[in-house]
Amino acid sequence: MKKVMAFFKKYFGYLKFLLFLSIIVIVVRELLLLNKSLSYEALLSIFSQIAPWKTLVMLLVGGIAVIPMIGYDWILNKNLDQKLSKKYLFETSWMINTINNVAGFGGVVSIGLRSQIYGKNKETKVLAASLSKIFLFMMSGLSIYSFFALIVGFFADVLTTDHHWIWLLGGSLYVPVVLLIHSIWNQKKEQTVNSKEALSLIMISFLEWTGVIVTFFVVGQLMGLNQHMASIFPLFVAASVIGVLSMIPGSLGSFDLVMLVGLTRLGLSNELATSWLLLYRFFYYIVPFLISLPVFVHTSANQINMRYEGVPKQLFFQVLQKLTVISYYVFGILLMMSNVFPKWFDQYIWLQQFHLPTAHLFSQIPNIIIGSFFLIVGRGLAAKVKRSLLPAYVLLVGTSIYCFLLGYGVLLQIYLLVLFLLTFFTRKELFRKQFVYAWEWLTIDGLILAIFSISYIVLGVENRQGLPKSFHFRALHLVNVSIGEIWLYSLLIILSIILCSALLIRYLQGTKELLGEAFNEALVQNILRNYGGNLTSQLVFLKDKRIFVYQNADEPTVFFQFAIYNNKCIVMGDPSGKKEDFPEAITAIIEAGDVLGYTPVFYEVSEEFVFLLHEYGYEFFKMGEEARVYLPDFTLSGKKMKGNRALINKLIKSGYQFEVLQPPFSPEMMAEIKVISDAWLGSRKEKGFSLGFFSEEYLQRAELAIVRDENQAIVAFSNIMPTYDKEVITIDLMRHHPQKAPSGSMDFLFIHLFEWSQAQGIDYFSLGMAPLSNVGVTQKSFIQEKIAHLVYQFGSRFYSFQGLRKYKAKYATKWVPSYLLYHRDNWILYVMIALLIVDDESKRE
Repeated sequence: MKKVMAFFKKYFGYLKFLLFLSIIVIVVRELLLLNKSLSYEALLSIFSQIAPWKTLVMLLVGGIAVIPMIGYDWILNKNLDQKLSKKYLFETSWMINTINNVAGFGGVVSIGLRSQIYGKNKETKVLAASLSKIFLFMMSGLSIYSFFALIVGFFADVLTTDHHWIWLLGGSLYVPVVLLIHSIWNQKKEQTVNSKEALSLIMISFLEWTGVIVTFFVVGQLMGLNQHMASIFPLFVAASVIGVLSMIPGSLGSFDLVMLVGLTRLGLSNELATSWLLLYRFFYYIVPFLISLPVFVHTSANQINMRYEGVPKQLFFQVLQKLTVISYYVFGILLMMSNVFPKWFDQYIWLQQFHLPTAHLFSQIPNIIIGSFFLIVGRGLAAKVKRSLLPAYVLLVGTSIYCFLLGYGVLLQIYLLVLFLLTFFTRKELFRKQFVYAWEWLTIDGLILAIFSISYIVLGVENRQGLPKSFHFRALHLVNVSIGEIWLYSLLIILSIILCSALLIRYLQGTKELLGEAFNEALVQNILRNYGGNLTSQLVFLKDKRIFVYQNADEPTVFFQFAIYNNKCIVMGDPSGKKEDFPEAITAIIEAGDVLGYTPVFYEVSEEFVFLLHEYGYEFFKMGEEARVYLPDFTLSGKKMKGNRALINKLIKSGYQFEVLQPPFSPEMMAEIKVISDAWLGSRKEKGFSLGFFSEEYLQRAELAIVRDENQAIVAFSNIMPTYDKEVITIDLMRHHPQKAPSGSMDFLFIHLFEWSQAQGIDYFSLGMAPLSNVGVTQKSFIQEKIAHLVYQFGSRFYSFQGLRKYKAKYATKWVPSYLLYHRDNWILYVMIALLIVDDESKRE
């Protein structure tokens, strides 16, 4: 027994929740059974014969009869020491008791509901004891009435038939037995119910069954059935006892059968007896139960939602919001297309709601514009923009009035009403401050409008009912329009759609707000100085990007550098700063961007961020591999480096020298290397964003590695990029004069840089990334990576992918993968286009 109790105590929470789910199933089942058992035709026939005021009285009596049962929950929560608001207690108690009335099962359902709703964070023993008190005395009122009915029936001599006295006798013994058990518990000092509380519970139960009996007889009196009370009272109580003992939901069947047989034997016709029982059941069971359904749905949803940490609620509203958006699109498309295919719309009853057969050309203009507005507002709602809520309400109300004035069907008005309610209930899903029309969305909406426009211009006239080739008609009864001119007017209609849509989009966009802030040198320097950086951190000083700063306890610890194009926030490289704060910083930039309608795209990030960002819905694409030289092992000795040794010795003998200069640099030197940079660029334009461009201010921030010829003239240079640690170092601009620099000058520069970095105690020298290197080479690679591999193999005529990989492989001892991470809502094609644009349009001096 102890093991059973221990098991029950351990898994009591799970058992409660399982019981609660079972009750949900029971309620749904009872709704289906009620739908089958209730005759709506019979109810309508009965109501048609009863005065409205009598129906209202029945409704009030049935509702008042439920109220005494709230006492059970008042006592329960008093025992559990819970102070609930009167409103909450009334709503939940009404729900529990009306569901229990319909579901039946001897009160077990009410115990399960009370346990789940009121028993949160309560000890199992205390909760079980408190619930047992309620369960013990719930039938005491019926027991008292069984005793009264036994006496009344004995004197009225109505208990000889069907042995109803046996059920009444058994029912009347319930209270004495309960009181006896109560007395024994008291004597054993195991008191669970004090005398005052027991009396209160008995009184509540008595009032509950008083309400049941009064409701039944009031319904009969209002129906005009003046039957003798003494004859029917014992019959009703006996039938109630039988119904409770059967544990059948709502006593359906057992109670009704006993009452029907008894009433007909008392001289009541079968039709009247059935009507009496039907109205009693409707006003005492069904109506209160239906009133409680919204509370039950809300409570059940909250219970399940809390059980699974809020995920069900989020999922529900996400689905509801998507359904709302789809509904806007469906309505807009149907309203516009009804003017293109009027004959097809006339073939289906439900589609006829969208079409007016008598409409002339100019009356189609509002339909088309309204339809396009539904698409744009739907897109705003899909983007979850707050500003789209007001246009949505105005559009729905205005369209409803417009459809009413033009005589559209009732179905259309119902659709608009449902759409209004969906918009209202999902309004909290709208959180973005502005509308940024993503290329992906623009493509979808553009295709829809393009298909409609072409269809309208090409097919719209041909499909107009009864329109001969030489037809002329008076549009709006003002002007004559020929067939040839109809296409011209159709084109003007399309242009008006574009104009109106552009105005609506402009409203949704609001005042443009950018993510992050402009470059702040003091802030950036502070983070790099305190927490360090990485290979791309120095690019922030190009000042062609914005920054997003994450603060931990009001202290800036991490920054991102990025550029914005369309809705894409292109983040360059890994974040810089305190590595321990990287996860929180990534969350911060994603959430901040989301509010403003921007989606971060992480460009050339390391492998550790792939898994970190996957849970945010990000896909990854391998951009290539970064070549690194392990400096402690680097040496010019050995057979492999024989060619490099010969090259270095040759250039040294020719008078070429390597030197690392410290800033600041003189204007004359800057002018000298500017000549080299311009000659190296030739007719090409500077790139930016992910690459350094020639900027005096930028170059003045770090050491400059140069190669001088025998005349001390600079022929090649490279700026060394600080990485703010001793692990890795790299360079940015590496340029040589095409005519003056000798062959092999870049190798000369690299090898000396390796040796210089080696002397600084640095572990790795980064040669930069080899684009598309080692991408899509395995059978399990993503399809976009396999396409990239084909570009790598066959694109050398445009860009020397393989040549660059081969050159860097001469020195590289380690290859580090580099990734592009983009949200799955973005299309990779548009992501790549955005990358190309920001690289080409970055601000340069």
